[in-house]
Amino acid sequence: MKRLCVGVVLVLAVACLPGTAAAQPSFAGSWKLNLAKSQLTGQTLSLDKAASGLFHFDTQGFAYDFDLSGKEFPAPDGSTVSFREVNPTSWEGTIKMNGKVIATYGLSLKGDALTAVMKAQKPEGGSVEQTALWSRVSGGPGFLGKWKSTEVKGAPTTLEIALEGANGITLKYPEFQVACKASFDGKDYPVTGAGANLKQTLAFEKSGANAIKMTTKLNGKPFYVDVLTLSADGKTLTDEGNPVAVKEPMKAVYERQ
Repeated sequence: MKRLCVGVVLVLAVACLPGTAAAQPSFAGSWKLNLAKSQLTGQTLSLDKAASGLFHFDTQGFAYDFDLSGKEFPAPDGSTVSFREVNPTSWEGTIKMNGKVIATYGLSLKGDALTAVMKAQKPEGGSVEQTALWSRVSGGPGFLGKWKSTEVKGAPTTLEIALEGANGITLKYPEFQVACKASFDGKDYPVTGAGANLKQTLAFEKSGANAIKMTTKLNGKPFYVDVLTLSADGKTLTDEGNPVAVKEPMKAVYERQ
């Protein structure tokens, strides 16, 4: 999930839908992320110490508190997060959905550089690993402060789309065990994580002849807006996303498999 970051996540045409000419391309299929063609950096996160003594994490309005004891704390989307300190410059984190481990994180600090290694646990076994590099913008000491992403590298993740009739869509991020079955009516539909409903919904609308608008809500509040655009030859799917809280756009380029 697009937006699984250090604590999660977590992150999606009329001419292309069933009922149109068979020769026209379709959103339906399996798509693989091309990291080299995507623009997934520039996002910021802040890590502060709350009055309660807990750590407070916030990225683009996705915020939660936690400690370093390994205890599980709730995240806004219905998942849980837990962290433990290995040493003063190394933390380990775990994300769970419906009690199942979705992803683990290894965080390492070197001066004003932060490295986050994410391993998404595939349901069939194994994992997909990506590394995100972050640079300190302000604050300190240690992990505390504001950080900005500068590089994302590693194995590509996938997006699966199925269409049903003229108005049905099912979207899945297999590596993160996240899925949503919905219609193109602008209504909110539940997102499932590891088979259970999360505190997250998606709404889908057709946007022009070759695009889909997808709105993510957390606990009923708009959080993120994506526009997925299909290329004329049907071989490339470009997801241009924007968080509601801040101006930090991203672009994920997927290629048909």
